[in-house]
Amino acid sequence: MKKALFYILLTSVVFTTLEPISKLIAAQVSPLSITFLRFFIGGAILLPFSVARIKKYNIVLGKTDYLAMALLGVLCICVSMVLLQYAVLKAASPALIAIIFSSNSVFTVLFAAVLLKERITLIKGCAVVLCVSGVLVCADFKSGASALSVLLALLSALTFSLYTVLSKKFMTKVSGIIQTGFSFFAGSLVLLTALLFMGTGVVTDIHPGSLWHLLYLGIFVTGIGYWSYFKAMEHASAMAASLVFFIKPILTPFAAFFINGIVPDVRVFIALVLVVAGSYLATVKPKKAVQ
Repeated sequence: MKKALFYILLTSVVFTTLEPISKLIAAQVSPLSITFLRFFIGGAILLPFSVARIKKYNIVLGKTDYLAMALLGVLCICVSMVLLQYAVLKAASPALIAIIFSSNSVFTVLFAAVLLKERITLIKGCAVVLCVSGVLVCADFKSGASALSVLLALLSALTFSLYTVLSKKFMTKVSGIIQTGFSFFAGSLVLLTALLFMGTGVVTDIHPGSLWHLLYLGIFVTGIGYWSYFKAMEHASAMAASLVFFIKPILTPFAAFFINGIVPDVRVFIALVLVVAGSYLATVKPKKAVQ
């Protein structure tokens, strides 16, 4: 259990720094370049672990499986994570974006009800209400930039939830580390192809100062972060590992203060309480009735 706690805390800390570190270079490096480099580096780190797991357990994957992982990677990286980076760019505070994105577990409940035929209970209904209330607290409809950042973060959370549910529906043969490694790497290559097709410079806007931030996002947040997350699941349950997504929004306002110098206002903490409470209710498993 000590190892599980170590991996949970390590994952929480590195995941917490995603939005604040991204905000430092958001005005200098395009969201598309940040997303590509982050997942290309992270995917390259995770891919050997994916291949090793396939060999260890003699898993046989067909063309359809690899195609499904590639398409999931496109949805996660080219859509959800690009939207997240644009949300960070437009937002005044990266902490608000992190809190909104953490509400993705509620959208997962809704997609699971439609695609996996899972029942929405009263508790999960309350979770939806709490998280939506938290997002509304974050939204400043008087400020166009703020409203846009909230909308982008919401769309990012929505598409990430769809990625999560589709992964559960189609990736029945493979574990999380296998699917994540291939999906991240494939998705980053598709994004690179799109960048080259659009004639967008991938590294032309990267300066020595921003390079270290990009390496941190790729190596630590994406590579080591997800590796640590799956190690936590190996030493504990998936439910215990999900504590990462409750700890992250709690730590992010403080990370934004120390990294970006942004003092969190009261609505950050109100939204934080609502979203964390809603996320908890969305992920808690109902107790089985005693026979």
